Amino acid sequence: MPRDPVAELEAARTTVLDEAGRFVQELEPVLGPSLRAGFERLRLAQPDRVGRLGEPTLAALGAAVDRAIELGVTETVERLRSPEIWVSPLTAPELPPRIDPARPLGVPEWVARLGGSAREGSSLGRLDDMTNRIWVAISAAAKPLDPVLEEFGFRPERRRLGGGSFGVAARTLPQLDPSGAIGQRWKRYRAAYERLTTLAAFDA
Repeated sequence: MPRDPVAELEAARTTVLDEAGRFVQELEPVLGPSLRAGFERLRLAQPDRVGRLGEPTLAALGAAVDRAIELGVTETVERLRSPEIWVSPLTAPELPPRIDPARPLGVPEWVARLGGSAREGSSLGRLDDMTNRIWVAISAAAKPLDPVLEEFGFRPERRRLGGGSFGVAARTLPQLDPSGAIGQRWKRYRAAYERLTTLAAFDA
């Protein structure tokens, strides 16, 4: 039977999205605890701030942090349910789609974009770099904490891509999920994505 490049690409894309769905499913229950651990790191790093707060204020801080974390997790999970971020993780969201006039008829636009970014490089770094779109989205779960922490007088570190200003977001896989399950799921997704890019580059 002759090879069907478009069918192979669609099958590889389906595998990528299957792995992405499993990743998000496993990420959701660990993202909140990871942010809480990040907040505890901040409290330990700035004991003078916490030490000046009375019990009612500490209780108000804890409640506000819990609400901000819940919001951050909800927004991040919703963002990561978009298929596009998983098939184009190395493309900055604000960049316009790559339109290739030489794209053969019948080849989907996402294939042309995928092949293009694989050949041309990325404005956000390699797939395992914490600055790709997936990790930026995960780091962004900490952003709703910024106004809360600012209101209660914590000192910001420096603004990080996607992840707020107070260093609450996980910076490594072990900080995100000490069990290692997310790391294993990431490896499965990465392998599926690399196969997809290989097929797209071969057939572009």
